[in-house]
Amino acid sequence: MSQDNGLKKNVAGLWAGVFQSLAYVAPAATAASFFVVEAGVAGGSVPLTFILATLGVASAMYMNYEFSKRISHAGGYYSYVSAGFGGRWGAFSGWLYYINVLGALTGFAVLFFAGVLWPLVPGLSSMAYGWIPLAFIPIVLIFSLLYFGLKPSLYYTMIGAVIEIVFVLSVSLVIIFSPHTHNTFSPFTTMGNSFGNLGLASVYAILGFVGLGSVITISEELHNPKKMVPKAIMLALVIGAVVYILSSYAFVVGWGVNDMNGFANATNPGFTVVGNYLGPIAMAIFIVITLNSFISNGIAEGNAFSRIGYALSRDRVLFPKSMADIHASTGSPRKMILFEAVLVTVVSIAGGVIFGPFTGAAVITTLNGACLYIVHLFANFALPVYGRKTLKYSVKKWLPFLLGPLPATAVYAFAIYGVFFPFPGYPLNIASYGIIAFVVIGIIIAVSVGLRRSHEDIRSIGMQVDSVAEEA
Repeated sequence: MSQDNGLKKNVAGLWAGVFQSLAYVAPAATAASFFVVEAGVAGGSVPLTFILATLGVASAMYMNYEFSKRISHAGGYYSYVSAGFGGRWGAFSGWLYYINVLGALTGFAVLFFAGVLWPLVPGLSSMAYGWIPLAFIPIVLIFSLLYFGLKPSLYYTMIGAVIEIVFVLSVSLVIIFSPHTHNTFSPFTTMGNSFGNLGLASVYAILGFVGLGSVITISEELHNPKKMVPKAIMLALVIGAVVYILSSYAFVVGWGVNDMNGFANATNPGFTVVGNYLGPIAMAIFIVITLNSFISNGIAEGNAFSRIGYALSRDRVLFPKSMADIHASTGSPRKMILFEAVLVTVVSIAGGVIFGPFTGAAVITTLNGACLYIVHLFANFALPVYGRKTLKYSVKKWLPFLLGPLPATAVYAFAIYGVFFPFPGYPLNIASYGIIAFVVIGIIIAVSVGLRRSHEDIRSIGMQVDSVAEEA
């Protein structure tokens, strides 16, 4: 039984929105993976890079905060770009945004999950493609929950994220206050790192916050979204920053601040630190929580993915209008969810078979990250245009719209630059070529929209269901 009356309203409230964002951020999975990358670049200064990243992310979330007070649309960022630059650029951004979430879901939630679990499963660990059956665990769980509506998936991510955050914070405090820990202020200093090293490490740290703004994609379904979504964004930012700064400091001093090269080259050093301080049972719990963090992340990404796909169908950008079909009882866009389940399965298995699960995940997440940065750049510039042209702001009220996102714009531009210069070797060069190809396809989509649709029809892209309100 289906209907075409749009997504269900008032499905959830503030904290569901907060944990949609935090589940997408996946702090436990990030602690178990990105901390290693961070240490390899900045050594013991990992906590400092997360402080710098928090400032950069606050600038990035300023755009989300201001737009979300005025626009509630399942298309998320592409509706923001449409509000500033019009439907053609909205269609271009929608395409890249869709590719970004597809890459995040396949690369991080599926391939990284399978790659982390693979060596731990007797029998499968010795098989060349033993990771493949493990990849179906997140795929089946994620899309089953999505199929039966937003509420079950939000409950899962909320419960999982609370357990995850409480555990990571508790373990961090135990390590910090252990009599065996040599606490020092040095991880909050440069520790001899160059500006370039700290800058690159901060870009990696910012990746740990990716998904913080994903609550905007479920905004049509939340209570009073123009008030709840901005609050959810800010609360998620604060909670995420506290978890990252505290846990990164605990892992650095727990391992040994002067031996971070060993941390960077160890296998799962976060698990080792927890095991050393709290024993094998706590380490086992951390492993389970980390694996569930990948799944919760995938569910949050799936929520965003299905809503973006639904919005693109409703706006007739990538998919026919018939794909924007809402099930009457669950409120889920089931046709889109089934299509995306097949798409994610094909991309995950193909990427893993060609490159292996870890390398495949690295290629795909590099590509999806760059796509997201491009969309963010467009949305950052769309905000001041929107304030000037639509809201008719005076210079005094308009200037923050211009200046607020500027630090984030510089970081995103630096990150995009890093994908191409120096041009990477195989296989990461596949991601670089892929980004160029997807941008070209996006331009073709934008031109096609401009040629085959009327001016009023183009203006409707990203602006349906009363998405733009009066001055908030």
